[in-house]
Amino acid sequence: MNAVPTLKDEERDELLSLYQVTTQDLAFFKSQQWTLTNYGLAALAILVGVPSYASTALSWNAKLCLGAALILVGILTIFVLTRLHFSIVERRERLERIYSKMSPAFQDARGSKPRVGALEMLLVLIIFVVLGLGLSLWLLVR
Repeated sequence: MNAVPTLKDEERDELLSLYQVTTQDLAFFKSQQWTLTNYGLAALAILVGVPSYASTALSWNAKLCLGAALILVGILTIFVLTRLHFSIVERRERLERIYSKMSPAFQDARGSKPRVGALEMLLVLIIFVVLGLGLSLWLLVR
């Protein structure tokens, strides 16, 4: 990689190190979003399956408590997904700042990269959670 001539070797090494850490952070946060979504949906499925193991029909109080637990799982999942989203946005902005300091040869080789926006992915994952929560609540009151 050819660095911009005004960069010292130390600065180039620092940028490379920051680039590597940032790309690893991005991969980790994106992976965490999917993992969290999967675990959130699994928790909803487990909670909604509880009544099928009860020997008698659940009372309205029990259903209310179970419904509150379902809603809490949904809200917490969406909250943490949103927090991860902000971390992804921050890392993407950092990458853009790093790219702007790279050599023209690097920037030319990189080209313009179309990408799925972080917000688009967040919305897809939130829709999964909301649909799972809605289905779980419907099954609970059914």
